Amino acid sequence: MKNKYISLIGLLTLFIVIILINFCLFPISVLAKGEHNQNKNKEVVEKIQEANNQLKNDIKYEKYCRIACAAFPFYRATNYLFWDDFSKDNRFSKFSSEQTNIWISGDLHVDNFGAYHNDENEVIFDLNDFDESVISNYQYDVWRMATSIILSISNSHTTTLNLDEKNQIADVIDKFTESYLDTLAEYQGNNDETKTYFTNKNTEGEIKELIEYAEKKSRNKLLEKWTIDEKDRKRFKTPKERDILGIASLEEKEAITSQMKAYGNTLTGKLEYNENYFKVKDIAPRLKAGLGSLGTPRYYILLEGESDSLEDDRILDIKRQSKPTPYHVFNSTEKATYDKFFDNDAQRHAIAYRALTKHTDDFLGWMYLSDKNGEFSGYYSVREMSPNKASLDDLEDKEGNAFTFANAKQSDLLEIAKLWGKILATDHARADKDFEEKYIPYSFEKEVTQLTNGKHKEFRELVKEVAFDYANQVESDYDSFLQFITKLKLEKQLINCPNCD
Repeated sequence: MKNKYISLIGLLTLFIVIILINFCLFPISVLAKGEHNQNKNKEVVEKIQEANNQLKNDIKYEKYCRIACAAFPFYRATNYLFWDDFSKDNRFSKFSSEQTNIWISGDLHVDNFGAYHNDENEVIFDLNDFDESVISNYQYDVWRMATSIILSISNSHTTTLNLDEKNQIADVIDKFTESYLDTLAEYQGNNDETKTYFTNKNTEGEIKELIEYAEKKSRNKLLEKWTIDEKDRKRFKTPKERDILGIASLEEKEAITSQMKAYGNTLTGKLEYNENYFKVKDIAPRLKAGLGSLGTPRYYILLEGESDSLEDDRILDIKRQSKPTPYHVFNSTEKATYDKFFDNDAQRHAIAYRALTKHTDDFLGWMYLSDKNGEFSGYYSVREMSPNKASLDDLEDKEGNAFTFANAKQSDLLEIAKLWGKILATDHARADKDFEEKYIPYSFEKEVTQLTNGKHKEFRELVKEVAFDYANQVESDYDSFLQFITKLKLEKQLINCPNCD
């Protein structure tokens, strides 16, 4: 019996020693961090579910599959995580003041630059997505873009980068941020930003090649892609002929057709509304479009155009707009300002588009649609589908391999990054009082230039610190999402995901 007591005392002593060793090797802060990570992972999945809970299950699960392909598409589709994570970041203050808010993309990443035509029928390379655009701190665009550079070049494997690879990506980010600051400084004291835009005349390398590629595309090719000539009329292809187009219901057609004149009243470019020109020939729901916006109601409208010829028809792209992601993290004052400035979210989209670009699409405007059940009711942005739309992944090398950031030459990446910086700085600078003092009553480029004067290295280092840390966080969040996807498959809620491209 005595030996049993001795054994129990010995085991108890050993247990206490193990606990003490654990506390020495893994202090409370480390243990707490593990618990924090578990909570963070759960929170990430809950936010994704909440953001997509209005979608029908088939669309929702298709979206889940597409963003599960890699960390970069996951990043693109979860802009709300980015804004939640950074909305209270005190590092903004280092290079900010009351005069550094500007019209921003609000969802900037490498795939939100592209080629398309402007109202002068020139092919340009510029920002191409304004769904999330708001007036806010310019560093949101810089930081989000820098993070996307890391994710795209690393092929979504940021945590496995070796030192040389990390240094090369850091050089690309430096080129982007330094170009951004230098360009802002060049615009100080003049209004050159209001005249500058980027065509094949002032670009080089891959971007110039992309613009020249896009210039070869035609309206006829665009119409051939989406429509069919039938009995002396043109119509959209059916789902059997092109599976990303649907068939519009009578209610949808009537709702859109009845609002064309009201849409015409929102036009602000050189184009005036004309009933013959804007005669609606056909309407088709656009299916499976976008990544973050997958499931958002969207339609293509086929217009008569300049004549009754089938060759000059136009296609409008209309998309339901809602409160932009940043709005949900705005404080009460910021929300009140937003609500005062804009009658609706599609109007805000159009104003942002005009503020940030030069020679903006003449078809840009908005309309309101309503239906009995509210399935597609809301304010819709309207823009023309560009026959010259193209992105860098449309380019191919001599062997027929598509361009990817992961496989691009370092010299090409540096050249592209430099242009990204110039474009973003130009767009931000022209969106201040040069656009409309009602929104921004000060010189943005002057303020940022003064704040960063003599501190460019500090600015670059901060951007890299933020971007590399957050790229790792994105990969961690993505891993949490993959665990959630695995759970859905085990529960038979998600049967199968198609192969990723």
